[in-house]
Amino acid sequence: MSPGFEGCPADGDGGDRALNRLKNRVDSADWVPTAITKVLGLDWPAMVVRRARDEWSHGELRSVAQEEGLPVAVEGYFVAAKTEGPEATNCHGADTKFRDWHLWLAPNPGKDRRRSIVVETTPAVRAQHADWKLTAIHGLVKDSSRVRVSGWLLFDQEHPEQVGKTRGTLWEIHPVMRIEVMRAGHWVPM
Repeated sequence: MSPGFEGCPADGDGGDRALNRLKNRVDSADWVPTAITKVLGLDWPAMVVRRARDEWSHGELRSVAQEEGLPVAVEGYFVAAKTEGPEATNCHGADTKFRDWHLWLAPNPGKDRRRSIVVETTPAVRAQHADWKLTAIHGLVKDSSRVRVSGWLLFDQEHPEQVGKTRGTLWEIHPVMRIEVMRAGHWVPM
C-alpha cells in the first residue's frame, strides 16, 4: 500500500492507525466512473462515528468494507480548497509538504460545501505530481471548471459534526491519485 513518506510510516504517529494506513496508500487502479450522487448517498453504521476502527464490531467493519477501498472516478466542481494543519496521519509534520490538501468536490459550481465530498491529496501522492499546485486548484474553483477526481473511496468517521454544513457525507476520496480538468470537450491531466 504505502512505504510511508520521508520517514513518516504509513500508519502515521498516532490516532487511528488503521485509518491512517488507508489514507496514505499510493497504489493505482482502473478507476471506475461513479456518480457524485452515488457517493453522497452512501450509508454508514451510525455507531462507528468518532470511534477508532480497532473498536468496531465485525459487522460494522463489514458494512463499511462493502464500499471502502473502491477505485472511483468522480466528476464535479471544486468549490473550496485548503491546506490542512498537522495531523497524526502525516506524523504531525510542521512543513506544508507534510500536510494533506482538503478539496471540496460538489455536483454544481459555486461556494456551497453542504452537498460536497471531501477529496484529499496526500504528501506522498503529491510528490509524484510536481505540477499539482494549490494555486491551480484555487483557479479551478474560481473558474468553475469541471473536474474528474480519481482515487480511493474512504470512510472517515472522524467528522460527523461537519455533515450538512461543510460536507455532504463522511465518505471521501482519499487519497486522490489523479485530477483531470475538462478543456474543450476533453479531459486533460492537471
